[in-house]
Amino acid sequence: MASRNPNRTSKTAPATGRRQPDRYPPRPAAEAPEVVDPRWLLKALGATIAAAIVLGYLSICLLVYQGGWQLILHPATKMDAKPAVPFDLIHFDAAETGAPRLTAWWLPAESPTTLTILYLHGGDGSLSNSASKLDLLHQVGANVFAIDYRGYGLSSGPHPTEARMFEDAAAALDDLTTTRHIPAASIVPYGEGLGAVLAARLTHEHPELLAYIVDTPDPDAFSRATRSPQSRLLPMRLLVQEHFDIAAALDSSKTPKLLLADGFDHADPQRTHENQALFHVAPTPKMTVTFEAPSAPTPYLESIHRFLDEYVPHI
Repeated sequence: MASRNPNRTSKTAPATGRRQPDRYPPRPAAEAPEVVDPRWLLKALGATIAAAIVLGYLSICLLVYQGGWQLILHPATKMDAKPAVPFDLIHFDAAETGAPRLTAWWLPAESPTTLTILYLHGGDGSLSNSASKLDLLHQVGANVFAIDYRGYGLSSGPHPTEARMFEDAAAALDDLTTTRHIPAASIVPYGEGLGAVLAARLTHEHPELLAYIVDTPDPDAFSRATRSPQSRLLPMRLLVQEHFDIAAALDSSKTPKLLLADGFDHADPQRTHENQALFHVAPTPKMTVTFEAPSAPTPYLESIHRFLDEYVPHI
């Protein structure tokens, strides 16, 4: 019998009395999934919807703030009508580039005079819409300087606002006094529609102007433009900067004024009553004329002549 090799190593691990560690440790038992509280989901959904509503509301407010001027002002660049009397196209008020940005029509009087009417049209259209009115004013016997604000007619520049329109009216007055050397005491601002506010403010800031004329103003242009039911959901007085408050402009003016208005407007009786109330509380000195027929030529011219004869010295 063969003898055992003492150098041969046994493949069997000697028993040590201790348990050998497993090569692959056991996997931990799977934990049960955590249940999400449905109330939290509802709160998150509600917060998301609320944030979307707030952002949407603020976006609408921003759009109204940027474009609210269009509710009141409706400029046009089309020039499809001109005065029948001779006139000159004037370019004035040079911008930073050196190029004039405002345009005007100069209607010289038939007889030499320094008496000049500075005509400020309303918020709709352009000077073309006032061509027939300018023909009538020319019959007064004064020079007529009628301007288009920035964004209107041939005048260049950004879209109009109440502040920019007043700046343009002031620039027109400056052009008359510095370029044409017409004394301020010989200039009568004439504002029609929303331009009535500009004429009243211009005269208030320049007391050297002896008189001004207000023609069919809009007593409450802001409320009229924002009276839709949808507008009540927004803070319109904060978002829309164009208020054109003619009552405040008249209250601050002690300069002689001619207040012209058409008779009863069946299409908008409220505006008629507001105009009558506005003229009633306007401070003196004043002359108030209401026409039975809208802007009838003969009474219209007679009213202006009578006002100028009483309040403006012959120049």
